[in-house]
Amino acid sequence: MNARILIVDDDANLIEGLRWYLEAEGFGILSAVDGETAVEVFRREQPDMLILDIMMPKMDGVRVCETISSESDALIMMLSARDSDIDKVRALKLGADDYVTKPFNVSELVARIQALIRRKNRNQGPLPTYRWRNLELSLDEHRAKVDGSVVELTTMEFDLLVALMEHPQVTLSREQLVETIWGSDFYGEYRLVDNLVFRLREKLAGARCADFPIVTVRGVGYAYRPEG
Repeated sequence: MNARILIVDDDANLIEGLRWYLEAEGFGILSAVDGETAVEVFRREQPDMLILDIMMPKMDGVRVCETISSESDALIMMLSARDSDIDKVRALKLGADDYVTKPFNVSELVARIQALIRRKNRNQGPLPTYRWRNLELSLDEHRAKVDGSVVELTTMEFDLLVALMEHPQVTLSREQLVETIWGSDFYGEYRLVDNLVFRLREKLAGARCADFPIVTVRGVGYAYRPEG
């Protein structure tokens, strides 16, 4: 069963927009338009994750974050129109797992949600296995196999393959892939992603998986398109 996410924001249009994208990814969605209702819904429904705006009526997101993180290990992603290092540090210290500044790219948000859930699940039981033709990608074993034989991938090559196979048909920008693979502290060139894709393609081709569908989307990034 996919994770359930509680979206908390006083902007009904934002909630409905995120609901559409996240339900398309298989998530169950709950919602609340103020902090007090959010706490009530959380305690009643026990979702796996909150997407939580900071500026809300009745009880702001900071207080909601403090309350929820003291009662549960549910993931918390904070949203804010303020792009301040102080705000980010404060949110993370209060128990938030991520901090996203508005306006945001929805595809990036979905990728970050997937990454948070994947990290949490690594210590909580079996992880999914992705397959394409003769390729098998096991998150539980942290291995890629072609025709049953292990393909020797670096950690970054493996994480790139996971990011792509987790989001079939979705174009992921170089910035999104950098965030997934290297994290938010990365200070290098985004073109490193191109080199990583090149090496991954070469290794898969050398392992008799030459047609693996990593598609280059010119000027944007890359997509895994198993159905063309």
